[in-house]
Amino acid sequence: MSENNLNTEFEIQARVAKAFLEATQEKVKNHQALNDDEIKLLCPVAFKDKMTKAEINKLGLSRHYSFVPTMNVVNDLRALGYEVVDAKQVKARKKSTNGYQKHMLTFEHPKYKVEGREEYPQILLTNSHDGGNAFTLSAGIFRLVCSNGLVIKTEDYGSARLVHKGYSFEAVQKLVKQFEETVAEVLNKITEMKKVQLTKDQQIEFAKKAALLRFKAKSYNEDNIADVVSIDDLLNVERKEDAGNGLYEVFNRVQESLVQGKYLYASNGKVNDESTKTRKARPIKNFKQSIDVNKKLSELAFELV
Repeated sequence: MSENNLNTEFEIQARVAKAFLEATQEKVKNHQALNDDEIKLLCPVAFKDKMTKAEINKLGLSRHYSFVPTMNVVNDLRALGYEVVDAKQVKARKKSTNGYQKHMLTFEHPKYKVEGREEYPQILLTNSHDGGNAFTLSAGIFRLVCSNGLVIKTEDYGSARLVHKGYSFEAVQKLVKQFEETVAEVLNKITEMKKVQLTKDQQIEFAKKAALLRFKAKSYNEDNIADVVSIDDLLNVERKEDAGNGLYEVFNRVQESLVQGKYLYASNGKVNDESTKTRKARPIKNFKQSIDVNKKLSELAFELV
């Protein structure tokens, strides 16, 4: 094959690959079911289908470790009617863990996507193949209006860890049943949140506690966190749906600001002091950190119901 033909072939392949990526990203944006090729593009580690003894030894795993491919769980959840609508993996910190790193797949069931409903549940599956994490299923609630949502503390619907020993379809089925039994209860919690009105002082207190989920140093506390983080930024209203003093509206404003980095902070001095140099916060891009922050934020909100 001539050099010109090779170049043309590469260009065609590049265009096809780009189009496939863009089409997949559009499906994720629209919460459409992903097929295996699309999942593999976004999260190749999920397709690891075996572990050799040499790999188990290299990773220092127990001889009792039983490898379960992530796609086994995916297909089991598919059999229960759940569709993968998003997939992602963290960047491996070490070359030795590349191909085994933590990853997350998001599932939705068409039966919950009722017209007129603002929120609907999701199942978040996290896993890794380095022995550091067992399968974990977390309950999520997605909110259409801003593409945000709650991630409910796992214990709210029973023990949801699928340990790398004794995995079975029945185990997944049991956890999904527990999840579905709790969905109505969780949606009721959201309804109750919408009824609760907060005073200005309560809103500020909630925003302070939320800020401490990202600023965890021992030197930070509720008495001084307002000097470090702009509380007004955390409570800022960006859309009419989130205006008002309701707990649900306040929760969503704070959540979006906190996770998306829509606030200023001061590394030295006070954020409200004109002489202090402030910085714009970075969004949380690591899904592990995002899940952790969202779980704790939802707990803070539920305490006020």
